[in-house]
Amino acid sequence: MRTHFEIEPIRRLWRLAFPLIIANISTPILGLADAAIAGHLEYAFYLAAVTVGAELLVAFFGVFSFLRMGTTGMVAQAVGADDNSLSFSILLHMITLATVIGIALFVLGSHAITPILALAQVPAEMHRPLEEYLETRLWGGPANLALLVLTGWFIGRGHTQVALYLAISINLLNVCLNYTLAIGFQMNSFGIALGTVISEYVGLTIACTILALDLKNTKRLIKQNWQLPLIIRLIKVNLPLMIRTIALHSVFVTLSIFAATLGTVEAASIGLILVLLTTAAYALDGFAYAAEIEAGQSLGERHFNRFIDSLKGGAILSGISAVTLISIFTIFKLQIFSALTDFNAVIEQASGLMVWFSGLVLVLCWSYWLDGIFIGLTKTVDMCLTMCFSVGVGWLGGLWAFGPTSLDSLMGAFLMFSTIRTLSLAFRLPGVVEEVRLRSDQNHLRS
Repeated sequence: MRTHFEIEPIRRLWRLAFPLIIANISTPILGLADAAIAGHLEYAFYLAAVTVGAELLVAFFGVFSFLRMGTTGMVAQAVGADDNSLSFSILLHMITLATVIGIALFVLGSHAITPILALAQVPAEMHRPLEEYLETRLWGGPANLALLVLTGWFIGRGHTQVALYLAISINLLNVCLNYTLAIGFQMNSFGIALGTVISEYVGLTIACTILALDLKNTKRLIKQNWQLPLIIRLIKVNLPLMIRTIALHSVFVTLSIFAATLGTVEAASIGLILVLLTTAAYALDGFAYAAEIEAGQSLGERHFNRFIDSLKGGAILSGISAVTLISIFTIFKLQIFSALTDFNAVIEQASGLMVWFSGLVLVLCWSYWLDGIFIGLTKTVDMCLTMCFSVGVGWLGGLWAFGPTSLDSLMGAFLMFSTIRTLSLAFRLPGVVEEVRLRSDQNHLRS
């Protein structure tokens, strides 16, 4: 009979999740630092170019986040099965895919920026800085996407501290370079973009160095050949993830558009709530990543007991963390909003939406955790179908039922989408658990 039945899974998940939580939180801090640097340049349009350009690229590159998620799930399963050769083959194939996509985005994106900005009727003084910022950042596309793959590979192997060191070193270098180039060398928004690109390639170099040292210590000979069955599997795993990501982004884009039609104060208020929600999501994603590792390695190891224990631990930690975040943001909401804006009307409006924010975090914390489980098990078709169902029934149905005529109706539709997103994944969970049980070693089944 095992001791510490309930505590050990929680401790194990916490050890995996904590470095990832710190790494994730450093990302929005970088965005705030860039905005602060741009805000001290000579003209306001540099700030607009950096903030708008960064948001566009987050949405643009975010479509390819499947490179990180798919890599983590498949590598975790290979690690659980003690198959180093497969683990490296997955990395080789995904790095190649990321490089090809990154180069294609640079070539196509460089030609598309000018007509897109013209179509969007960007103000004349902002046009050139924004165009320059986007063109420069596209140079970092191959490094950006390759880092997604390498980060996913390290996480899948359970090396979460490596992911932390990478994130912290890249973001610290990024801030230093951006400040030096933009203000010290007076390169303005172009300097911020250039500093980001340089830090991405330096980060890629660091990641490759860590990878080389890791492989040097691998005793088993690793084959570097192309495998058609693996390529087919990669497509099956990653294509649904890409479709799912596009569907998810469509919700946030349309939410922002509908909020903008209500007025400037309303759009800014929704923006502040989304900033808080994004920050909470970055923190809670640490547990989702830990769930990816545990689920994938448990499946590869065919260890059902470990999988069940990780489910219980993840559920407990996600719930506790969600309540903690809600409490912190609710208690300090005025201080947080006042630090982000000086407009009292926006602060008052956003404060009134905190009830919606609390409901969203309580619902979505389980969704992030379930996402991690399904990614670790590479059940990406389920993720895609449930997301498309949630967008169609939850988001579009919510807009039809409540109408996009007020902030409360928009938040109600968004909460409806989030609830259906969580429930649809939860509905599939028992079937997934049964599949893991059937594929597990009988020696690892609890009587």
